[in-house]
Amino acid sequence: MDTSGVHEFSVSGVAGEPGSLGFRQRITAALATAGYALLAGWQGSRRHGVMSMASVTTLLAALLALGGSFLVLLNLQRLTAHVEAQVVVVAYLREGLSPRQIQQAVEAAGRIGQRAVFVPKEEALRRLQESLGLDLRDVVQTNPLPDTLEVYPAHPGDLPRISRALRSVPGVEEVVHGGDVVERILAVTRLVRWVGGGATAVLGMVAVVVIMNTVRLTIHARRQEIEIMRLVGAGGGFIRAPFLVEGILHGGLAALLALGVLGAGYSLGVRLLTSAWPIWPVVPPQKALPLLAAVLLASGVGIAGGASALTTLRFLRP
Repeated sequence: MDTSGVHEFSVSGVAGEPGSLGFRQRITAALATAGYALLAGWQGSRRHGVMSMASVTTLLAALLALGGSFLVLLNLQRLTAHVEAQVVVVAYLREGLSPRQIQQAVEAAGRIGQRAVFVPKEEALRRLQESLGLDLRDVVQTNPLPDTLEVYPAHPGDLPRISRALRSVPGVEEVVHGGDVVERILAVTRLVRWVGGGATAVLGMVAVVVIMNTVRLTIHARRQEIEIMRLVGAGGGFIRAPFLVEGILHGGLAALLALGVLGAGYSLGVRLLTSAWPIWPVVPPQKALPLLAAVLLASGVGIAGGASALTTLRFLRP
C-alpha cells in the first residue's frame, strides 16, 4: 500500500502540537482519518478473504441463533398476552337455582374478582355452536350445559385465589380456569430464552475468537507499514482505526445476511400460518422485522467491534 499520503497526514495532523490546529483543520484531519480507516479496513478485509469469510460465517451462525430465538420469544410474548387477556374463571352453577340465588352468586363472584358475568345455558349453547360451526339442536333434544359465571381477574396471577374463593360461593358446583395454559406458555418462553441465549453465547464466543485471529493476521501482514506510521508520528488511534473498521464491517455484513435470511423466512412463515390458522396472534413482519434489525445490527457490530478493539489493544500497544 502506498503510505506517502499517510506519512504526510501523520506529520502535519498527528505529530504536530494539538493546539496548533484550527477548527477547520481539525474537521479536515478527522475526515481524512475516517476516510483512511474506511479504505484501509475494506482493503484489509479483501486481502484476507478466507479469514474474513470465516469470521463473517461464524458470526452469521451466532446471529441466526439470536435472531431466531428473538422472533420466537416475540411471538410467545404476544401469545401469552393474548391468552392472559382471555383468561377467565368459569364457575358452573347447580341446576334449579332461583333468580335470587343466581343474583346473590353473581354479586359474591363480583366481590372476588374484577368483574363477574352470568351466562345462561342458552347463551353457552349458542357460543358452543358458533365455535364448532355446527347446529347441535338436531343432535341433542335438551340443552346439557349448565348456567355459568365468568369471573375475570385483574391479573392472571389471581386465578388460583379466585378459583378457591368461588368454590365457597353458594350455588357453585364446579370451578375451572385456564391458568395452566398460561403457565405452559410461560414455561416454553423461559425454555426458548435459555436455549437461544446459550446457543448465541457459544457461537458468539467462537465468532470472537475467529475475528480476533483475523485482525491479528491483518496486523502481522501490515507490521512494516505500522512501524513506518509510528516512526513518522502517527498516533495509536490512527493506527488502530482500520482494524476496528474491518471488524465492524464483518459484523455489519453478518447482521445484514442474518436479517435477509430471517426476514424472508419469517415473512413466508407468517403468510403460511395466517392462511392456515387466521386466529393465531402472530406478530406481523412490519412490526417484528424493524426490532429484529436493531437487535442483529447492535449484536453483530458490538461483537465484531469489541473483538477487534480487544485485539488491537493487545497487539498494537504503544
